[in-house]
Parts: sequence; structure tokens; C-alpha cells
Amino acid sequence: MRLLRKVGKKTEVWEIEAKAKSITTKTGQQHSVLKEKKQTFPTPAKTKEAYDKLVATKRDAGYREPFEIDKPQVPIARNAELEAAIREDRTDPGPYLVYADWLQAKGSPFGEAIVLANAKKQKQAMAIATQIGLPPEDLATYGWRTGFWQWLRFDNAVDWMDNKFEPLTIVKPLFESPLCAALEELRIGVFRWDYNDTDVPATIKEAGKHAWAKDLQRLHLGDVSGDIDMDHHVIGDVGKLISKHFPNLVWLKLHSGSQSWNGGKETFGIGGFELPKLKELIIETCAMSRKRMKGFTAAKLPQLERLELWFGAKDREGTAKIADVMPVFDGKLFPKLRHLGLRNTELDVDIARMLPASTIAKQLESLDLSMGTLNDSEAGELAEGAAKFPKLKTLCVDDTYVTATGAKVLKVAFKGVKISAKDPKEPYDFAPEDRYVSVSE
Repeated sequence: MRLLRKVGKKTEVWEIEAKAKSITTKTGQQHSVLKEKKQTFPTPAKTKEAYDKLVATKRDAGYREPFEIDKPQVPIARNAELEAAIREDRTDPGPYLVYADWLQAKGSPFGEAIVLANAKKQKQAMAIATQIGLPPEDLATYGWRTGFWQWLRFDNAVDWMDNKFEPLTIVKPLFESPLCAALEELRIGVFRWDYNDTDVPATIKEAGKHAWAKDLQRLHLGDVSGDIDMDHHVIGDVGKLISKHFPNLVWLKLHSGSQSWNGGKETFGIGGFELPKLKELIIETCAMSRKRMKGFTAAKLPQLERLELWFGAKDREGTAKIADVMPVFDGKLFPKLRHLGLRNTELDVDIARMLPASTIAKQLESLDLSMGTLNDSEAGELAEGAAKFPKLKTLCVDDTYVTATGAKVLKVAFKGVKISAKDPKEPYDFAPEDRYVSVSE
């Protein structure tokens, strides 16, 4: 058995192994050499007695198994109808206080926690929440709203290379917690590096077992540090699962590569979106293949107002062609679209020539072509079609090959439009096909 205890920024380790007539313990700091101690006993029964006592002593001192979350130390009562009323309007204190009264009548201290949180007595409310059960911060973090979690983020900062870690060990008790009943936003980073493409879908399925999932408003899959190579991080085949388990999302962000070396299985699937209330969708990737783009353009997102798509390099997984993007341009797929980002792409030549003539151009209020291979010549072609964007207010070509000269051409053509052309890539004297996107792996 291996037990851990957090002390400040350090983690203390205690390990115990029992044999028939002996016990070996090891102690020390995580990621250091542990000090070993061996004890012998006259009989196996005495060994077991000593083992149980040693473990109990350490647990009383705050040691826990990796990823373990304590069970609630106070009575828990639940009322699905009252929880649903809170989710209908999370900013109205009325339903919270009605639920608090019901909980207190049932003898559940959680009711008092809600009252204290409404009175902005966070310290006292947190003391009760701790008794209900909070996760270690190196596995999950959260933000509060009136005694409940407003957002919850999973990220295994303990050791994401530990393939023995079972994510549902931590996911299940948190999703079942009354603190999760009014969750507004779920964020998922990395559980296990080599299995994240299966761990993320498994987490979505587990969430779908709970009533709060159908009312979740915001979802961020791939909430990882910018230090992680995009192509190495994947979130799995999630399109249909998101639609099934989180049907009322209004905001969705996906960040994933493809791990093209990973046995040919789908490690990043975005087909099957059917989200009737979604208003904003961000897909950050260096692996927008033709297959993925085709799956995406079969989406049913009638309320979508903001769309940001990344693509990647053609010689890797970013193989989507302009023909694959055309369903976005024709205006029928997303009739309410006002803000479009086509970023990190080598399709800028085609975009500059074809977007102005598209149906969608006349309704766009913002256009983001940053991080791609757009240059002054293509910016000039885009400028020639400026009149086709009557509602445009902002145009971003940051981190492209557009120089100050090209930016000036855009500013002259797009009168009254705010043009951003920051951080231009280094000038090049090689063939246009050798230009590169900002994120290709």
C-alpha cells in the first residue's frame, strides 16, 4: 500500500508491505529515495494486527491513497427537483435558499453551507464543504457559486505517466457530490498521457449519468498548458458523446492533436455535433483532416454565432481542402454565424479568393485569419473584396506573413474596420508552399 500526504508544496510518502511474519515500511518525500524499516512478528495474526494499526495511524494523520477522496463525513440529502430549479437560473438566490431550508429540515449540514455562502461567509461554508468531500488540488480544482461548484477542472498533476491510475476513481465521487449539482462548466486536461483518448470519453459518459450534465453550459476538453505539443495530446472521439450527454451547451472548446502514430484508431473525433443552443465553438488543432472536416460540416448547430477552426500543416494531419470548408461559406450550415476564425491554416490563398464571394461574407462582423500563411499578395486579394463584407468590424491577421505594407492595404480597403496585424512572421524568400503555420505539431 502507498499513502501520500500533502505538506505545503511537498508530498510525503509512506509505503507498507506485509509478509507472513514481517512488515516493511518506507518513508520520505515524493520523487526521492525512501528510508526503509523492517519489523518481524511471531505469528501472521500479529503481523496483520500491526499492519492494520500502522495504516490506521497514518490515515488519522492525513495520509491517503493516491487519488483517493474521503467519503462525506456529514449526512447527505438530495432533492432532484430543487437542484433542477437552481440550474434554471443559477444567479437567482431564491431557489438556493429554498433548497437550503429543505436540506436543513432533513438534517443535512449542506443546507447551512448554502446559507453561509449566500451571506458571503466563505470560510464557514468551506469548512462544511470540506466535510462533504473535496479533491486534492493536484487532481482537480474548482470555483464556487453560492455553495456549489460553478466550474470543475480535472488535470492529473500528480503523475500523468502513471498508467495504473484509474480516472473514474476521482471522477465518480466528484460527479456524485451535491457540490456538483449546479455545475455550469466542466474542464478536462490530462488524466493519463497514453490513454487520454479513452479517459476523456469515459469521463463524459460518467458525467452523463447525472442530472446536472443535461444543463451544463460550458465544456472545455483539452484544457492543457501551452507547453504541451498539440499533436501529442488527444481527447478521443467525442463529437457524438458531447451531443448526447451535454445537449444544452452554449460554449464548447476542444484542443487536440491526433497522435497519428497511435495505431490508426480515431483519437480526435468531431463528427456528430447536434447542439441546439450552442453559440460559440472553438476547435484548436493541428490535425484538421478531410475526414474530420467532413464530420464537422455535418453538424447541427442552428444557434452558432462564433466559430473558430484551426487546421495545421498539409504535410501532417491538417489535410482539409478549401472544398471541405465550403459548407461553412454557403451560409446554410450556420445561418446565425457572425464571427469566423480560420486560423493556423495553409488555405489562406483560397480563403482570400473565395470567402469574399461567399454568402457568409455579408453577415460577418469579425474575421480571424491569424497564425496561418497569409502574405501581402493574398491580403491584397482579400482587400479587393472588402465591399463584400458590409458588416465587418474587426479583421485579424496576426502571426502571418502580412507585413506593414500589406496591413496598410487592408486598412485602406476595409474603411472603418479595426485591423490587427501583430507579430508578423519573418520575411521569406522561398516558395509560397514552404510557408508554415504557427502550430503544426
